[in-house]
Amino acid sequence: MVKRPIIDVVLKFGEEGIGPGTNRIRTTSYLPQSNGLLERFHRYLKSSIIAHSQPKWTETLPIALLGIRSAFKPDINATCAELVYETTPRLPSDNLNSKSDLSTPTDTYVSKFKSIMQSINPISTSRHSIQPIYIHPSLQFRSHVFLRVDSVKPPLSPPYTGPHPVISRKVKTFVLKINNKNITVSIDRIKPAYVLSESSDSLLSTPTSTHKLEDAPSPIYAPENGRHAHFPKKLITVM
Repeated sequence: MVKRPIIDVVLKFGEEGIGPGTNRIRTTSYLPQSNGLLERFHRYLKSSIIAHSQPKWTETLPIALLGIRSAFKPDINATCAELVYETTPRLPSDNLNSKSDLSTPTDTYVSKFKSIMQSINPISTSRHSIQPIYIHPSLQFRSHVFLRVDSVKPPLSPPYTGPHPVISRKVKTFVLKINNKNITVSIDRIKPAYVLSESSDSLLSTPTSTHKLEDAPSPIYAPENGRHAHFPKKLITVM
């Protein structure tokens, strides 16, 4: 006994739109056992219906389903109809094209294909996922560097600490003196520090100037009524 496939539409009298005595219903048979097979089949079926450009998809549905069930699958070496009915379906002759468009003989095509494949030169591959790491050139001779803090920082805290003196250098690591201890850190966490010399520090220092409070004029305060108020000098503090 041959099993019938799942019915796509359910018969119901008194409705119009699909055909006489039929009604279209929606089903939600999304089961985890299908492992996405139903979703992929829906995409394939919708693409077939859209390719026909018909205003009513119900008229295109039988032809689209016939093509899907009659398509040969190389992985199972059969069609869907053969697995269900154990025989191949009879297709209309209008959908079959028996003409062969082979303009060149097989031997000529094979020889051209071999010559083209032999003329192909290999191209060196590249790994686009790896981004080049930028290393500042002044890290090789700077005496002090800043160290990035990778731990969780409190709000309004600087991202770098330092400058820290450099004890020794290697290709990937630096030895810094932090809190009187030699600590090895990665080169990815540091950046060069430009420390001002002592001579420049002395030039940038501003001299202190003294102002006499006696020469400073007493400020005048104007209240809301418009009169000027004068206060004694001993009660005035100049900031």
